[in-house]
Amino acid sequence: MMPRWPWVALGLLGTGSHASEAVRAPYEDRVLDEVPQAVEEAEPVTPDTGWRRGGSMELQSLRQGGLNRIRNETLQLDGYLDTPNHGTFSADLNINRYRNRITGDPLAGRTGNPYSLSYRDGSTGRIDQRAMPLGNDWFASNSIGDINSAATPLSRGMGRVYLASLPIEGLSSSLEQGNRTLLNVSAGRLGFFEGLDSQGFALGRGRAMTFGAQQRIGGDDSLLGIGRSDAALQWVETRDANLNGLPGFAQDTRSFWGAVSWQGQAPWAESIGQGIGPVQERPGGLRVQAAYAHSTGRPSDSHSLAPRDSASGLWLDASWRGDWIQQGVSVFHFDPALRWGSSPIAADLRGASWRGDMSTRQWQLSANAEASESVSGMQGRSVFGNLYGRYRFDSRDALALTLAARSGRQAAQSLQLNWEHISPQWGQSQWRADFAHGERQRLARVGVDHQWPVGESSSLSTTLAFEQSRQFGLSTHSVIWGVLGSLPFLAGGRLDLSARGSHGIGDSPSRYLNANARVMWPLGAGWSLIAQYTAARGREPFNPAVVSALTTAMQAPVYMTPSNRSMQVALRWEASAGVNLAPIGGAAGVGSGRLEGHVFFDQDGNGQREAGEGGVPNVTVTLDRRYVARTDAQGYYAFPAVAAGSYRIEVVPDNVPLPWAVASRDGVVAQVHVRSTAVADFAVQRER
Repeated sequence: MMPRWPWVALGLLGTGSHASEAVRAPYEDRVLDEVPQAVEEAEPVTPDTGWRRGGSMELQSLRQGGLNRIRNETLQLDGYLDTPNHGTFSADLNINRYRNRITGDPLAGRTGNPYSLSYRDGSTGRIDQRAMPLGNDWFASNSIGDINSAATPLSRGMGRVYLASLPIEGLSSSLEQGNRTLLNVSAGRLGFFEGLDSQGFALGRGRAMTFGAQQRIGGDDSLLGIGRSDAALQWVETRDANLNGLPGFAQDTRSFWGAVSWQGQAPWAESIGQGIGPVQERPGGLRVQAAYAHSTGRPSDSHSLAPRDSASGLWLDASWRGDWIQQGVSVFHFDPALRWGSSPIAADLRGASWRGDMSTRQWQLSANAEASESVSGMQGRSVFGNLYGRYRFDSRDALALTLAARSGRQAAQSLQLNWEHISPQWGQSQWRADFAHGERQRLARVGVDHQWPVGESSSLSTTLAFEQSRQFGLSTHSVIWGVLGSLPFLAGGRLDLSARGSHGIGDSPSRYLNANARVMWPLGAGWSLIAQYTAARGREPFNPAVVSALTTAMQAPVYMTPSNRSMQVALRWEASAGVNLAPIGGAAGVGSGRLEGHVFFDQDGNGQREAGEGGVPNVTVTLDRRYVARTDAQGYYAFPAVAAGSYRIEVVPDNVPLPWAVASRDGVVAQVHVRSTAVADFAVQRER
């Protein structure tokens, strides 16, 4: 059925033109006739018979240029099925057929005629089964395909040190009884998620097997229970792990992690006050967690003559809130060569840290201090301090300042100034000035982020900055820019644009580009046409903020993004049907809508997605802890056919790179309406 709004708009325009010429009739008070009135025809609804189900089918054709010329045809299948006795099934399958022709060898300097031609067939994907009832309040969840190894909630529930989950091609299973007991196991071949244009999984060398358990040992079952205590353990073994493919770096590792936690009333408090959130965020509340890790196996150093190595780590975190201030302390000790399976944990470091945060509706003040030293003595000692303040003058203006300094081998200082201004006519602006100074390097960056008022159905934000840096005697000048937008397109379509980059000025050779433009046209009857252009080149300019030694120890290595460009065209069909079983507040037989969003790196910590902030790829997103989706290379996720109702959306931080963490760990609630798109974005923030 053709939408009614164009005819309504034409009718209003016609009425306005005639009214300007006719004489206005005198006002007459009228009363509706006491007879049955006409009822507006209801919106069509999805069929309400059978189990709740839905899905999409998409045929993609990709052409990519660069070092490799790739032609890729993909059949992508996504779907879900909600059953009363076997839980909810979600599927994401990609059946690929592609041709890869290498056009040049950067090491030998050869370009031009192809010297290698290869054909390859492959499929990637996963199938998830969530919340299958087993009786006596037990539920089972299973996953198979390109997934992440299972983990217990305590391994990511508190503090600054988390266990990394391992990307595997295999299976995982977990059993859970309410909030009391959890068991998990997973096994598979090691690999890593890749793909700039479409989701992919590349197998590395090695195998992994994990086992974990978590048990409530005191207090009630509620996650906010007073006096609750829990214990958890996780074990992982990796064999012949060699993700970089270089000889001499294969590892066999066994790792163990255990933790205990307690939450309740602080000994110095008289009671726990009212509030929203975890116990430690309420006045008088306290939460403590202690963790221990141990790894043993073949040495990580290929030049070591030792047959095996052994390392341990211990860290303690506590968080509590008083009447005015939220505080937290950490104590940590990590031996050299400590690792979690094929992934490293913060190693060769010991020390302690403190943080405090206090705020009102008008201002916020937080501070962080850390003292640490190298266990082996190779890195020396380091002291880190951070001060953040924000003051809101009125409803339109706010000023923020961040000052950080670090001593020791990597001594540096940084200063960030932000001024936020809201204009009813021009939108919201954030003027920024960033300065950093360290050993043999200096950086200064000034710029503005702006969100433009372009209408309810559209969005547009821009970033423009000028940067001057000097590293190891080399000076560079760059212009950094970004555009992020979404707006209606021709014939009911929609254009989504994300582009950011930097360009060197003068003799500065540095350049960076990451662009993604996506257009979708609805064709009717569940069909739509999608066209997407993607380009990547160089490495993104780093954020000039100075971080602590513990944050540095947890950071993953940064790799150069391969230079390429691609064009993708896809034809999609999607539909949903069945009785609505799962949604919160939903009703059986209602219509459906779409739910989508982005998981993004919140560089400035303001919780808003801006043009200069990139997406987090290959992160699992769950809907009501039953339906599963995964973000693409731009951090975008979607549930294409969702029954109208209220839903809780959560991010599983399986592939979020440390030390970044999801700002909203408890998720957000999104309301989906019939024939509309609900948006839920998630910020991933780094320790300040």
